[in-house]
Amino acid sequence: MIALSLTETGASALAAGASVEFAAKLPAQVGEWKKPPKPVVYDRETLFDYIDGGAELYLAFGFQGATTFEYTAGKDDEIKVDIFDMGSPRGAFGVFAHGRESVAAEVGQGSEYGGGLLTFWKHRWFVSVLGYPETEAKRKASYRIARAIAALIPENGSPPAILGALPRPGLIEASVRTFYHHLLQNDYASFSHDNPLGIGEQTDAVLARYVRQDERHVLLLVDYPAESDAKKAQRSFARSVLGGAVAAKKGDRWAGLRRSGKRIIIVLDAQSRQVVNQVLAEVP
Repeated sequence: MIALSLTETGASALAAGASVEFAAKLPAQVGEWKKPPKPVVYDRETLFDYIDGGAELYLAFGFQGATTFEYTAGKDDEIKVDIFDMGSPRGAFGVFAHGRESVAAEVGQGSEYGGGLLTFWKHRWFVSVLGYPETEAKRKASYRIARAIAALIPENGSPPAILGALPRPGLIEASVRTFYHHLLQNDYASFSHDNPLGIGEQTDAVLARYVRQDERHVLLLVDYPAESDAKKAQRSFARSVLGGAVAAKKGDRWAGLRRSGKRIIIVLDAQSRQVVNQVLAEVP
């Protein structure tokens, strides 16, 4: 579980108001599905009532407020809409990318559809539209609803700049994860349940998986506000994870790190030290 402080209720109230306004402006009916008179609103203190066991993820990305409602066409025939205000493009992209398995741009600034679930992000908003069990009519209606929501968001937002530092050869695009809470650092290769890298609100981190000529590895980049912070993280990671070395064998795989100014570059789950050295040298 990710333990987080539930604060900023004033900001949550403003966020909820904006998402309720979105709901009010959406079509009253899409195909055979009709919108309810009023949505349900959640803030940072009540999100656990709605997403039991999953609220921590949203809070880790700066969640401010959510509005949820269901377009219905009779008993057990519904399209569920969740509009999350994540407070910033950084948070909206982070929560969208965290669970994706494919890359598309059909709605908003990035979207994914599968099994009746359509998700997208745009500016500070993350949106989920669920039409399950899936039918062709329900799929079309879900896209109409999602595009109507995206049209109500006038701005685009910039994803974290650290994404631009990822080498392109061998990158599995759908694996890219950005985050700024340390308990999200072990998605692809577990190395610590503590926080040796000092990851937090003032850092930007990205994880990505790579496959090159049948060799696989994981790349982790962390940007810090100051070079002194990066040096401290470098020493901490080398000591607690690599046994004081710059590269070390972990089980039957290899890991290593390098610092470049305010950036820490870490290779995990590589097949050899040579691969570690090669990948470390590729990142500016």
